[in-house]
Amino acid sequence: MYGGEMQAKKAEVIPMPGAAAQPGKRKTILCRESEVDAVPLGTGDWTIADVPGLILRAGTTKKTWRVQRRVNGKLATKVLGELTAATAKRQASLVWQRLKPPAPDGKITLGEAWQRYLGEKPLAPATRRLYEYNVKKYLRDWAGRSLEQIGQDRAGVRALYLTLVRKHGKALASQVLRQFRATYNYQRRVNPELPECPTIAVDIAPVKPRDWALSDEELRAWWAGVQRLRPLKRTFWQVLLLTGARRGSVEALRWRDVDFDCGLIAFSTAKAGRIYSIPGCARLLELLRAWREQAPPGSEWVFESSKKPGYHIVAARDDKRGVVSAHHLRHTYRTVLAQLGCPPDSARLLLGHSLGGDVSRGYITAALVVESLRPWAEAVAAKYSEILGW
Repeated sequence: MYGGEMQAKKAEVIPMPGAAAQPGKRKTILCRESEVDAVPLGTGDWTIADVPGLILRAGTTKKTWRVQRRVNGKLATKVLGELTAATAKRQASLVWQRLKPPAPDGKITLGEAWQRYLGEKPLAPATRRLYEYNVKKYLRDWAGRSLEQIGQDRAGVRALYLTLVRKHGKALASQVLRQFRATYNYQRRVNPELPECPTIAVDIAPVKPRDWALSDEELRAWWAGVQRLRPLKRTFWQVLLLTGARRGSVEALRWRDVDFDCGLIAFSTAKAGRIYSIPGCARLLELLRAWREQAPPGSEWVFESSKKPGYHIVAARDDKRGVVSAHHLRHTYRTVLAQLGCPPDSARLLLGHSLGGDVSRGYITAALVVESLRPWAEAVAAKYSEILGW
């Protein structure tokens, strides 16, 4: 068969699920809830472009997931069933690794151990992307080496660290080595015959707390910059200020997450997959009500992207306009809580942090104490009003 005929028989890729299924065409989508919801029933199999081996089956009455991987020339399949896109993605990474025959003890490579770690640990999406980037960017030459070999090469690991320090700085070098250490030790739990983690030969720089909270003067300068932004961004930054939430949590906020009747806001996209609710102060709820009147009608997102309708904004930044990062506002919120005398556990709940290792804190059901946090949320808003002259 000639090359031209071969190309003619290759499956054509459909980038989005807008059209009905057509025979002979390979249909692909990204593993996002919005794209999965848009897939019509009865359209058959859809390949998930950003997750290896993951397939969505759109039957006549329901949508189910499965993972496929070719092993030793044969197609191995594992049915996952009916799941959300996020759960399917998380389970698929784990199943993808398990479908491959296990390497002999100690012979697993760093690259394989890295993928296993990402598949089994409940990491936040941003953390997962950082792990994937670092292993490809800085550990590419090490990914094919076995953990057993690396474990016996302390001098090589120290040399790697010093090279990274020289080329990229101590902070990044320490980040890469901490991720390597976490991956290596995670695999060592399964195979205790592995040598001690070779990072013992490296003095990894500790992570230093950052003094990022804004002073009253800096907060007023920030507010001046925010007031010059378009309405969406102006509202977005005020929500960050009044909640102390992570940027990604506010970017992915849906209108269904805002309960105006009860005065509660649920953040469903938080670190390590945690979901938490906070009481919205009166100013915040008033702000969101006003924004709902201006926002695109029918959109599920509180902050829908103007460049990509149907999706929320991503990686919002306005530092060139004098608006500092969202994490500065998170530090500021926590600092104001401390100034007001807020108890540590209440502050943790407001910021969506875990309650720590104290066993007694494990008996606290966050959802039942959320209303007790409202006075603190109102007190922070009052402090901001005093500083900014609202």
